[in-house]
Amino acid sequence: MPYTPPASPRLVFHTSCLLLLLALLPLLAPAQARQPLWHSTLDSLQALEQQPQTDSSRIQLLCRISDQLWASDTEAAARYSRRALALARRTHNRRGEGAALNRLGAALRESNLARALELFQTSLHLAEQVGDTALQAQNMRSIGIIYVYLRDRQLGLSYYFRGLRLDSLLGDERRIVVDLSNIGLAYDLYNQVDSAAYYQEQAYALAQRLHASTNYILYGLGNVARKRARFPEALSYYRRSVAESKRRRHLRSLNFSYLGMAALYQQLNQPDSSIYYARLGEQAARANGFLRGVLNASVVLTQEFEQRRQLDSAFRYQKMLVAMKDTLFGQEKVMRLQNVDYQQRQRDQQAEAAQQALRNRYQTYGLLAGVGGLLLLLGLLVRHDRQQQHTNAALQTSLAELKEAQLMLVQREKMAFLGELTAGVAHELQNPLSFVKRFAEVSTTLVDEINGAQQLARDGRLEREILDGLKQNLQNISQHGQRATAIIKGMLEHARTGQQPRQLTNLNQLAQENLHLAYGAVQQQFPGFKAELRTTFEANLPEVAVVAADLSRVLLNLCTNALHAVRQRQLTAAAGYVPTVETGSRRLPDGQLQVWVQDNGAGMSSEVQQRIFEPFFTTKPVGEGTGLGLSLAHDIVVNGHQGTLQVASGVGEGTTFWLTLPVANA
Repeated sequence: MPYTPPASPRLVFHTSCLLLLLALLPLLAPAQARQPLWHSTLDSLQALEQQPQTDSSRIQLLCRISDQLWASDTEAAARYSRRALALARRTHNRRGEGAALNRLGAALRESNLARALELFQTSLHLAEQVGDTALQAQNMRSIGIIYVYLRDRQLGLSYYFRGLRLDSLLGDERRIVVDLSNIGLAYDLYNQVDSAAYYQEQAYALAQRLHASTNYILYGLGNVARKRARFPEALSYYRRSVAESKRRRHLRSLNFSYLGMAALYQQLNQPDSSIYYARLGEQAARANGFLRGVLNASVVLTQEFEQRRQLDSAFRYQKMLVAMKDTLFGQEKVMRLQNVDYQQRQRDQQAEAAQQALRNRYQTYGLLAGVGGLLLLLGLLVRHDRQQQHTNAALQTSLAELKEAQLMLVQREKMAFLGELTAGVAHELQNPLSFVKRFAEVSTTLVDEINGAQQLARDGRLEREILDGLKQNLQNISQHGQRATAIIKGMLEHARTGQQPRQLTNLNQLAQENLHLAYGAVQQQFPGFKAELRTTFEANLPEVAVVAADLSRVLLNLCTNALHAVRQRQLTAAAGYVPTVETGSRRLPDGQLQVWVQDNGAGMSSEVQQRIFEPFFTTKPVGEGTGLGLSLAHDIVVNGHQGTLQVASGVGEGTTFWLTLPVANA
């Protein structure tokens, strides 16, 4: 039969809401929610009842039989739950009493909603007293169903989600299936189709994994598909729910599925099919004693027969509808239900007020204890402060004496260092000044000889020799004067404060520039000298904040020393020796940046390496160095940039200097 849209947009809102509401009610049954005590049929359970049992086991067995009968015969289910309740009270089994009250409430819910709510609330209190979390969750679902039925959306969903939270804490996935489906059907009732679909799909996926029943979930998915106008999909879900309900002999879910199909055909404007399935639903409800199922079927049949002008049939089902409404929603029952709800809310408010008062009392006690503790702590602090004042006075006296002694020691250290430095400077300046004095005396003698020779007889050859010697002496005087000037310049550089501003600098570029500057200077000093220059810089090296001029002076000194070292070795090396100087950079694992200068010169002994950074110490021939270059470089790196300058060398193996800057500079 083709699916065509209805001739008029006639949605029976009241009937649909009742159908959705009814879908919430049967999900209470714990037979759907937990693993049964015995994997057996109703007949085998009733046979087991005839065998000897402990009182606790018999209470559970009677509740289990009530579960099985609930889907097919509510009156029989009520009888078994009453027997379980009587036995539990006679044996003072509070846990069993709570379970029996819950099953009795489920059986009476169709005929006496107020009594059912009262039983569920009593069962919940017992479950809380004995600490039965599973029974608490069961009653949360039961009470939530009633409040959803009463259209108290906020309170109904609140109970549903509280039950879901408890079942999640227990890890009971079968109960979680029922919780999710209940929430989905509640959202369906409030026409929040997307939320309904979300929770029903979650419930269906979990039920499939657990191989649990899905007859109610399929009904809920059918409602979602019908409201989304996916009529073939909705019909498929309803038919699958009918098949599973028949297989499980579950008359209630069979009633829901038939009425869902009746509502679907009503939307499709196919009254014959709608009447057919509504009658099947009414028959299933009567067989189960499910009054609301009869009521909902009567609503659909009354409307359909009125549309078809079959007034006799419409009147008959309308009388049935009125009778069911009076039975279920009579004025006396509604007033009693409201009174039960009001009393429960009053008890909840009183319990909350008592808990708040207890919390306030504890807070007051805590505050008083805190104040007492603070007073005690204050007394201890005052006492400690007095003792501390006496101690501080003694320490201040000792500190003043210590500072005075420290100043004296610092002054002595300064004088000792100044004396040592002065001795070094005097020693270093003595050599060039001695040469200057000696060559000046020789020059004076030569001048005297010229004057004497001119007085005697003019001899051109002798005069030329004397003048050449005089010229050589003047050159020597100039050379040693420059050396004295270099010593003084180096000392001045040592004396610099080093407070120049820092700026971000590319170390790779700085090292390469100074290598080429040093190479050019050495070639001018020693024409014809050639060496191989290598660079191994790490790419993307971050810039660092340094005093570029000072760091450039360090790198220029290291590169110049390396070039001098390879030149000195070249003078005595065998054929095939290639003077090589390499500079490179890298980022260390701890984030520090390192630049090195390496040569394949003659190298240094361990004794020389220990003194290499001392002022005025040099391995160069006399007149070629002041011995202040490496000392100045060490001072710039260590004191000026908080880095390190290290050396490694071996005789005949060359030398490597490592300049490392800390992370703070990077």
